[in-house]
Amino acid sequence: MTGAKRTYRLEELSWPEAQAAIQAGAMAVIPVGSLEQHGRHLAVSTDNVLGDAIAEAAVRTASDQGLKILLCPPLHYGYTMHNMDFPGTMTLRTETLLAVGVDLVTSLVHHGCRKIVLLNSHGSNWSILDLVSRDVMNRHPEVLVAAVFPIKMAAAELEKLREARETGGMSHGCELETSLVLHLRPELVDMDQAVRDISQPESRFYWRDILRGSRGVALADLTRHASRTGLVGDPTAATAEKGRRFFEIIVAACVDFLTEFAQRETTVTLDFPLTHPRTDIHG
Repeated sequence: MTGAKRTYRLEELSWPEAQAAIQAGAMAVIPVGSLEQHGRHLAVSTDNVLGDAIAEAAVRTASDQGLKILLCPPLHYGYTMHNMDFPGTMTLRTETLLAVGVDLVTSLVHHGCRKIVLLNSHGSNWSILDLVSRDVMNRHPEVLVAAVFPIKMAAAELEKLREARETGGMSHGCELETSLVLHLRPELVDMDQAVRDISQPESRFYWRDILRGSRGVALADLTRHASRTGLVGDPTAATAEKGRRFFEIIVAACVDFLTEFAQRETTVTLDFPLTHPRTDIHG
């Protein structure tokens, strides 16, 4: 960064400072969350509270370790159509989130940024952000765009700490998310309203559990078909201390990824000459 400022926040920079950071090779991180119900005990801002805090802590730590990073303002709306039975939920359409994501990432590419991370905190954004990444990289093969879900990145370590052992116990408004909010923003939690709600149908192949992936099945059922209260899981096992431990594990995984991503290069490995400058077929 230039001048007296020492910040990694894009919105706090002038355009010459942003230009200098990008020219110095800074990657960019865009947090993407959602505004959606999380049961009767958590605020509709839960995903944004978690995503913003994880991004802030991870970028600050990585920046302190010498990585050049720009933290962009977050996108606080995502795809959550399946939760529209619950007041307070606000959703973007699939095509809207895809278009907004492509536009935001391409804006950074336009200014010369060559590595962008979409840091996701809402499960149903995942497949759309994957398409954002693919769309931009097909158009700009010299650019790396990663869509990351820090909670999933840390799943193996988090699994060891969970008390809600039943599959489905860690999904939505659950032990994990409730513990994290108890740690970060306890005033947004009403534990008197926290109940165990694992109402999803039995299946050998598909289930809602954020730490345990389904077996090759994509089935994004509506919340009305998998929950009585809006949550999926067991938040009664949540504690602030557990949230602190969860948070540290998630941030550490995110920092490890940012460190690795900073070293990754785009190198053509084909053993024959390139025929086209990019893989996008519409250009």
